[in-house]
Amino acid sequence: MPLCTFSGSYFMLGVTPVENIFIQNFLPHAPGDYVRVYLYGLMQCHHPADDMTLERMAHLLGMEESAVQSAFQYWERQGLVQRVSDNPPAYEYLNLAFSMNDESPMEKAVYRHRDFNTRMQQLFGTRLLHPAEFMAACEWVEELHLPEQVVLVMVEHFIAQKGRSFQFRQLEKTAMQWAERGICTVEAAQEMLARDSAAYKTAQKVLERFNLRRGPTKEEADMARKWLEEWGMTEEAVLAACRETVKGRNPSFGYLDGILAKNRGARSVDDMSRQLEEKEKLRKAVKDIHEALGIQQASVSEEELDAYRNYLAAGFEAEGILRLARAIGRQGPGRYSMETIDAKLTEFVEKGLKTDMQIAEYLDQQRLLREQALRVYKASGQDALVTNASAAQMEEWLALASFPVVLFAAECAQGTRLPSQYITKLLREWKKAGVTTVEEARRQRAAQRPAPVGLQYEQRAYTEDEMKKFTVDLSQYSEDKKP
Repeated sequence: MPLCTFSGSYFMLGVTPVENIFIQNFLPHAPGDYVRVYLYGLMQCHHPADDMTLERMAHLLGMEESAVQSAFQYWERQGLVQRVSDNPPAYEYLNLAFSMNDESPMEKAVYRHRDFNTRMQQLFGTRLLHPAEFMAACEWVEELHLPEQVVLVMVEHFIAQKGRSFQFRQLEKTAMQWAERGICTVEAAQEMLARDSAAYKTAQKVLERFNLRRGPTKEEADMARKWLEEWGMTEEAVLAACRETVKGRNPSFGYLDGILAKNRGARSVDDMSRQLEEKEKLRKAVKDIHEALGIQQASVSEEELDAYRNYLAAGFEAEGILRLARAIGRQGPGRYSMETIDAKLTEFVEKGLKTDMQIAEYLDQQRLLREQALRVYKASGQDALVTNASAAQMEEWLALASFPVVLFAAECAQGTRLPSQYITKLLREWKKAGVTTVEEARRQRAAQRPAPVGLQYEQRAYTEDEMKKFTVDLSQYSEDKKP
């Protein structure tokens, strides 16, 4: 047992000394989570906990274990800590003054690149770079294997875009991307920057179309780069598509990206304008169908546009589709939907009806069938609603007989319990008997009708004397009769 130890309460009420060298030279340039890890580890040096592990520290700091490990690797590169064990991970903190006097491996790297550092400082003019910033740049050279000149081109580009006061760590992500893309020459770096610059300018112009007075974010510039490079669109084509965003409440890069994704074949401004005009025609055509059906819908969905394109691709004519919509709408405004149109056109495909003329003839025929069905219903005493099913029933009757014969069958069906079924029964019987006219139907009807019941009894013959027994002489009751 040690001779002297801190009490249990000393841990919470005590202090952890932090050297000003750390606060002045390292803290301003380090990521916030990395500073948290360093300070918590420093406290552990002064007040060690036997059960402290990398996993427990991550839990206490509310971080991922990998993030804590990355933080220690960062401070190890800065020369502030030293790894003494890998399993389990363990680190010892170094004296900052001693570390700064004794060259760390990274500082030796900085010395090896002293000419590079001198040129880097010249780019920033009067702003003096911090040692940690020099070490970060040397790390890109040493660990990411980016040539010094390539790093200088990258830094110079950032200065031109953001000025000399930008945070140096903002370059970290770009440096890693360049390393992943194999940018190892000045020419490749300049080509990359030229593409980035074009994307940035396009993104800026898009923001101006949105009436947003700010610079584009990196995500917005990346999106613009995708449009220009991956999709092969010109800046003019992208800007032409911006007019479509006014149809949305809040125009955004995401909304514009969706529009461009649906028009990826449009490379030039002419292509884009033509495709957008065609889409506008389709939208108006679907809107006209909405109006014909009595649909109260503010906008046309992409699904409806796709369905309408499919109708046209299947060979239907726009006039015929609208004619059908108007015919359906007249049957009951607001009762039918676009699904009704889809189902009817599917039926038309089976019937071979695609042109406007074919559809017009079909609709005229259906209208006539419904009118004839109404007359038949009235003739048979039915108070029924005429529907599309009525037209189908009428078509079935006309296949059995002419309309005058059907109408006569309806008259015969008056008073029956199921008039429509009775009409069908009569027509089938008459067709089987070869009846084709109303006159023939009447004769057939009369022949099939049974004789009156009274006429079926044998008649008795009476003599004159027998008949007198059934008569009365009324003259005897007359007031004018004389005695």
